[in-house]
Amino acid sequence: MVTTRTIQTVLPDRRVIDDGDMLLFRALPTESHDSVGPFVFVDHYRSASIRGIGDRPHPHAGIEVISYLLEGSMEHRDSMGFRDRLNAGDAQWIRAGRGILHAEQPFGGRHGLQLWTNLPPAQKFAEPAYRSWRAAEIPTVDLPGGTIRVIAGLAAGVEGPMQLATPTTFVHARLNSGATIELPVDAQAELGVYVLDGGLIGPSGSIGPGAFALLTNGDTLPLTAGEQGVELAVLGGTPAEGQILFSGPFVMDSAENLLRAKQDYLSGKMGRLDGVPF
Repeated sequence: MVTTRTIQTVLPDRRVIDDGDMLLFRALPTESHDSVGPFVFVDHYRSASIRGIGDRPHPHAGIEVISYLLEGSMEHRDSMGFRDRLNAGDAQWIRAGRGILHAEQPFGGRHGLQLWTNLPPAQKFAEPAYRSWRAAEIPTVDLPGGTIRVIAGLAAGVEGPMQLATPTTFVHARLNSGATIELPVDAQAELGVYVLDGGLIGPSGSIGPGAFALLTNGDTLPLTAGEQGVELAVLGGTPAEGQILFSGPFVMDSAENLLRAKQDYLSGKMGRLDGVPF
């Protein structure tokens, strides 16, 4: 029996930066929600200049870091020796685990998503790892009225190439004006829809950019675009395990592990990049 997902609640858009050069929305975490599936951090940014948000070396630990570029390009480098260039439509995955330092240098204006997923308690101090996928490696499905790209998880019968620590869904969709699609999704996943551009028609009208709509359970997700069409991301998966404790770029399951991550960073155990941390 097919069960349809509906919008349960809409998290209001939060503009962290809006200064004419950069617009940055932060959908997670909020005071009421610290996760949706394994996702514990959702940043959506658009910059007109070469200015970056992570262009200086900085650490991460206890999480997986996902970058998805919609426009522009950037160079990645990190303390493990990985170096890479991402262009529009490319995706990147970093298992920070016990700790890694990285920097993302933009080559001009950019538009994209920066996402963190929570590592389960048993993997908080796993060895760091890196992988990226070119746009052509990410499957695209044409549907009546729109297209979807499946970066991770299973949607519309297609599986994305990005494999994370726990079952994770990450789908990028574009719908034409007034179009409706029925998207088959994982019935067991905890899911939300983040609006990137345009408008998504919800029960109380159109939901605009920066809004994160949390969904009820079900195996089919109907999506309807407003007059300007809509561009969105479907995010979620298996709910995060254990406590979720933030301390800047570190996300751990206990105060003791947060302290350990800070000490590891300061002592150089996460490696060094451009003289950081010293």
